[in-house]
Amino acid sequence: MGSNGARPAPGFLRETAQLIGAVGRAMAITLRNLFRRPVTVRYPDVQRAYPNRFRGILALTYDPETGEENCIGCRLCEYICPPQVIKVEMLKAEKRNYAKTFTLELYSCEFCELCVQVCPTDAIIMLKSFDLATADRRDLLLDKDRLHALGLQFEPSWATGNRLRDMQAPPKPARAEAKVEAKGETKEPAE
Repeated sequence: MGSNGARPAPGFLRETAQLIGAVGRAMAITLRNLFRRPVTVRYPDVQRAYPNRFRGILALTYDPETGEENCIGCRLCEYICPPQVIKVEMLKAEKRNYAKTFTLELYSCEFCELCVQVCPTDAIIMLKSFDLATADRRDLLLDKDRLHALGLQFEPSWATGNRLRDMQAPPKPARAEAKVEAKGETKEPAE
């Protein structure tokens, strides 16, 4: 046959068949989902259940037994915060220290959870909520009173500083006996 032959190349037919098959599969998925019930959640009227490990906005806590605030003003959260959005002033008292002021700029927070991990008293926690939408950015500059109110308003996440530190610790401490036995085996003279 000549250069203007009537036969298409075999690669062209194979690619055309693959294209038609792909379009057919895509249309089958579309038709299958066309008559399916929508899974839209009508937020905020219907709240979706959060997973157990969900971590949202930050809050301050109270001691449930004494009713005192847990924050001792140690400023560890302020020192470890990468974007430096936490500001704490300590108030020294006779029995223990308190945070005189605690300010959190939530609009710049990275939600890295480092402040939660270093808190020795579990005073700062993450909540199972993200719902602080506002039209004014100044509403996301949270002071100590607002952070305490958020802690009472929403459910706390499972991850507190002590729990997170316990997860990073080795599961069992090494036994001194096992170490002694291992050292004893290496010290025996070879004959």
